[in-house]
Amino acid sequence: MRKWTAWHEIDQAKSRRGPLIDFGIYQIRIVDVSGTPIPIPRFYAIDPEGLIYFGRSGFRQQSGSRTIQNRINEFTNVRNHSGGITYDRIKPRLQRHAQFADHRLQVRGRFLEDGQIQAAEIQLLTEYLMTYCELPPCNSSLPRAAAAEEA
Repeated sequence: MRKWTAWHEIDQAKSRRGPLIDFGIYQIRIVDVSGTPIPIPRFYAIDPEGLIYFGRSGFRQQSGSRTIQNRINEFTNVRNHSGGITYDRIKPRLQRHAQFADHRLQVRGRFLEDGQIQAAEIQLLTEYLMTYCELPPCNSSLPRAAAAEEA
């Protein structure tokens, strides 16, 4: 499996000329003004990376416009993106908390072939669930295939 890209500010990542114009999986994290991840207490342990959302692009064969960049743009525009809707709802409350007051979001991607994308997303979410006993804060559910494997 290919390596993760560097972390990018979310505004840069959603740009049409940004660094994530390809297909695969992505992570979004919350950072302070200096770009340091803000640790998030989770059910079982503290997530030192401040990860708030894991997602995937579409597939090259189905639609050439569903790149990671496109999904990040949807997340920030809160249009039919469940993680973006969740973040948009909690953002005002986060801004009132000293730890998160001046936070920013960063994103990174891992570019993959179509046949690897869905399995990689499931693996990423399942590993997080097994480590912290819950999903990242803006993820609402495991993909169906992962739920079936856990049963």
